[in-house]
Amino acid sequence: MITAYATETQFDHLELYRTFLEREGDSSGTVVLHHGRVKCPGKQVPDFSLVELKALTTDPDGRLSALAKEAKQQFDLNQVLLVHRLGWIGAGDTVLLAIVSGATRDRCFAACSFLVDEVKKEELIQLIEHP
Repeated sequence: MITAYATETQFDHLELYRTFLEREGDSSGTVVLHHGRVKCPGKQVPDFSLVELKALTTDPDGRLSALAKEAKQQFDLNQVLLVHRLGWIGAGDTVLLAIVSGATRDRCFAACSFLVDEVKKEELIQLIEHP
């Protein structure tokens, strides 16, 4: 199963993880989770007040979904969840959640790393720090 989307609404990463686990079968030996948060100081503005996350495409959900599908196929995963915030958020707020499951840990760690690296390229969603 693949679930991927962008949202301007805060999301409960623990609830999403619970739901993910409820869909798991016996063939998953590993679940890897990346919970990305806005860290301070920032990269461009050390003492920012807010971060703006802007979609760089007209279809961020479709692009995130395509990325999740690519990871599922490339790493032979059972499940992928990829959620990214949009809009204005503050330091410490959740910005990204990537969860993958599969038969072995090497595939899952590599897949989760792949997803995070692709998102952090800022080709889909741009992060702008505001003073």
